[in-house]
Amino acid sequence: MLKKILKLDGAQQLSKNEQKEINGGRPVPCKFDYQCTAVPPAGTIYRCVNGTCMLELLAD
Repeated sequence: MLKKILKLDGAQQLSKNEQKEINGGRPVPCKFDYQCTAVPPAGTIYRCVNGTCMLELLAD
């Protein structure tokens, strides 16, 4: 699945199903980006989106 995600162009938010696979099905609550402390896969970053830490791709 990660290979599929990394082929996306630009900064795109992952689908809920893709996010659940990465988080192990457990949403991580947050109010600010700095609360998302998990180490993201290469080429990605965690951001606080709608109160949940979400993995986003970095723009090239």
